[in-house]
Amino acid sequence: MSRVSRISKKPDINTKKIAVNLSKSVMIGYIITIICVLILTFVVYKHELTDSQINIGRVIVIILATLITGLLSGKSIGKNKWMYGAIAGVIYFIIFVIVSLVVNKDSSISGDVISLFFMCVGGSTLGGILG
Repeated sequence: MSRVSRISKKPDINTKKIAVNLSKSVMIGYIITIICVLILTFVVYKHELTDSQINIGRVIVIILATLITGLLSGKSIGKNKWMYGAIAGVIYFIIFVIVSLVVNKDSSISGDVISLFFMCVGGSTLGGILG
C-alpha cells in the first residue's frame, strides 16, 4: 500500500527521485548508444557493409540502448515500471531528435522519425516491463 498524504489524500510520490532515476537511465542509454555506434563504425570500416546492413545495425543499436534505458528506469523506480520505461523512451527520443536537428540543420520530419519514435518508446517500455 502506498503512503497517503493527510492533506490532499493523494499518493506520496517522490518526483525528485523519479526525475533523477529517469535522467540517470537515459544518460546510461546514451553512453551505451555511443559505445555501440563506435563498434558499428569499426565493423563498417573493417568489413565494408552495405547500406541495408548498416541500417539493421542502427536499428539494433537504438532498440538495445532503449531496452536497457527502460530496464534501468523500471528497476530503479520500482512501481509502474512500464510507464516509467515509456517515459524514458520519450525522453530518449526527444533528445535524439533535438541533437539530430542541430547536427544536420534540417528541420524536415520524415517517416524515419515516426519509426524512431516507436523503436524508442517500444524498446524502453519493454525494458521497463522486464525491469
